Amino acid sequence: MTHLTGTFYDGVNSRGNAGTLQVVGQQSVLRYADSRIDLSTDSLVIEPPLGRLPRKITWQRDGFFAADATPELDQLVKTLGKSSAMDWVAALENRWRVVGSAAFVTLLFILGFGIYGVPKIAEGTAYLLPQSVSAKLGASTLAKLDLALAESKLPSDRQAQLSEYFLSRGAVDELHFRQTKRLGANAFTLSQTTVVFTDDLIQLTDDDEELLAVYFHELGHARLLHVERSILQSVAWAVVLTMITGDIGGVGELVLALPLTLGQAAYSRKHEREADEFAVAQLKALGISPLKMATVLERISASHSFTKMPAESAASDEAIETSDSADTDSADTDSADTEGEDNLSRKLLELLSSHPLTPERLAYIREAAQDS
Repeated sequence: MTHLTGTFYDGVNSRGNAGTLQVVGQQSVLRYADSRIDLSTDSLVIEPPLGRLPRKITWQRDGFFAADATPELDQLVKTLGKSSAMDWVAALENRWRVVGSAAFVTLLFILGFGIYGVPKIAEGTAYLLPQSVSAKLGASTLAKLDLALAESKLPSDRQAQLSEYFLSRGAVDELHFRQTKRLGANAFTLSQTTVVFTDDLIQLTDDDEELLAVYFHELGHARLLHVERSILQSVAWAVVLTMITGDIGGVGELVLALPLTLGQAAYSRKHEREADEFAVAQLKALGISPLKMATVLERISASHSFTKMPAESAASDEAIETSDSADTDSADTDSADTEGEDNLSRKLLELLSSHPLTPERLAYIREAAQDS
């Protein structure tokens, strides 16, 4: 005879009644309160275990019995021949070494998939995207960035001359010139179709071949779909984290704001190296020394160090801008929204323009120049 304790639920209301289930051969008796239910043992269906939680026992009637997890219940399952694979899983769950090992292996798999698998999947997917998607991405991002940018003050003939000079040696759909106080000399790629140069960068040098070297670097980012790949990696990671945590809300917000997720796409060292390699190859093909690229990158780096604003000054400027905005805009809510979008655009600009000039990059470019 097997004697089980637990709680009986009649299937009508959620309130349970303490009860017992006695199994004697082919007959079983369920007792709860002042009631009794006679059951056929063959009709009992015992659900797989989940840790040490009570196991649900059902039959061919309404209601069920939540039996306490005990050795007697485990033995009954074996006696009735109703074991399942989940019984084996439950046994493993009770072994801490097995659980710890499984968690460690799972963590290694997730990290390996994130480091090696996700970039490969993102790269393959990026090359399958229609160019129209990249065009919309570039246009949408530029619209946001223009909240923190101003129209270029370069003479129109200079813009036209540079556009022809650049695009005739490697075309993108859109090449824009913009003025910005905070970023100084810079250039950045918004998608495979869109590249932006700042006025300060154009004014930094009189050598158009140096500017061409920067353009080739950005063209490398565009041709190799670094922006698209970075966005897809972010989405893929969000999906993986959602599968782990079960939080789908974060993924929804990410997908709805794809252009803004570009802020997470600060170029990796690998992307920078790939863009440098592309630029060096293009310069060599035109008979231009890669040293031109090293020179202009050093100038850009030096100009940023010279023009960097102290935190106190930046904070003061922002306070003045906020004050001016409040004086000229009677709608406080609209002003706050505009300021928020402007701050978001500035933050995005800073991330997009993060091309750190490392000793490794300079060494590679100079070595490439010696090989030419």
